[in-house]
Amino acid sequence: MAGHAKTTPLSDVRFVGLRLRLATRGLQRPVPVGAAAITQHGLGDHVAWRTHAEIEAPEPGTPPPAPITAPVPPAAPGSLAEALAGIDRHLASDGPHALLAVPPFAEKTILWEQRAYCPLLASCVVLDVLALAAIVHPTATPQSLDARLRGIGLDPPAERAVTWDAYAMTSLFRRVVTDGVTMRRWSTLEDLARVAGTYPPELEPEFVPARDVQESLFD
Repeated sequence: MAGHAKTTPLSDVRFVGLRLRLATRGLQRPVPVGAAAITQHGLGDHVAWRTHAEIEAPEPGTPPPAPITAPVPPAAPGSLAEALAGIDRHLASDGPHALLAVPPFAEKTILWEQRAYCPLLASCVVLDVLALAAIVHPTATPQSLDARLRGIGLDPPAERAVTWDAYAMTSLFRRVVTDGVTMRRWSTLEDLARVAGTYPPELEPEFVPARDVQESLFD
């Protein structure tokens, strides 16, 4: 994307903490049954917006959907596509954005598969929060998200909502990155992306948002 070569101060970035609640159905790939996102501007604790949606999982045995092509059909009510489209709409008026995930594989895979409905989300650089934490506060063995959360005083509840996960992950990110700034490990979005980020492939032309929306996100 065009933003790769830019130098973007962390204070200019909207960091989107995205969490998906996955359910396992037999031998099938886990499917999202809930999504939550919370966004902060820079490294302050002010929440710009937050959103949550329950998702109707397909019935067991349902074949995977065919790849989406243009023209893009409307998202079905209660579907994963509708949930991600709702989050995507929050990104249209702000920018630049970076997506926070832990571990990032599921989010990256699902967002790319659903990119026709969430092109702005699917175009974000994805930052691995646990990888950043390991750089700033290395340990003898890799630590889980819950262990890292306890380290900053957040005790995961026995029954945790996906909204709590989004809040907790974003809080961990803010603490870790602030510590890294103090230690002079990084100062820009590009610094974070270099050590713990993944840029997505370019969107197909038929899924690219209108130019004015693109500019607000990447320029």
